[in-house]
Amino acid sequence: MQFNTEELVEMAIQIEKNGREYFVAMSEKSNNSEVKRVFENLAKEEASHLENFLEIREKLFENQQEDFQIADEYNTPEMFTYLNAMLDGKVFPNIHSHAELANEIVSDEQAVYHAIGFEKDTVLFFSEIMGLLGSEDKNRPFLQELIRQEKIHIARLYTLLGNLK
Repeated sequence: MQFNTEELVEMAIQIEKNGREYFVAMSEKSNNSEVKRVFENLAKEEASHLENFLEIREKLFENQQEDFQIADEYNTPEMFTYLNAMLDGKVFPNIHSHAELANEIVSDEQAVYHAIGFEKDTVLFFSEIMGLLGSEDKNRPFLQELIRQEKIHIARLYTLLGNLK
């Protein structure tokens, strides 16, 4: 089974763009100084992640990397369907714009709950990409660090949520 590396990187780019967009919108919408501060910081971190993926994309184009072979444990019809669903946005609806959603959110608590869901989806996506990569792939440490950072985002958001209740 073959999968296009560029598709996966483009999806990661879109997820990070949407995360940044969401955090910026929510920081502007909130009247709570703590919520504003946390969302502004998360927006900056998502922008940094985005820059990292843009660099990876440039390297892919430079190397003209071809499709890669999916690890054996992912080489099943079910996993192929799952991966295609991810790319179609059926598993990760976060790949679509957050502009409308930001307008619909009516409370800081609701905004934080959505942000937690977004971050969990992001961790899941990056974890699946880790499963696809070979054990010697040079991008594994980068993805491991991104997963760690996204988990820290979740912890910050849960702390913020506790402070709002």
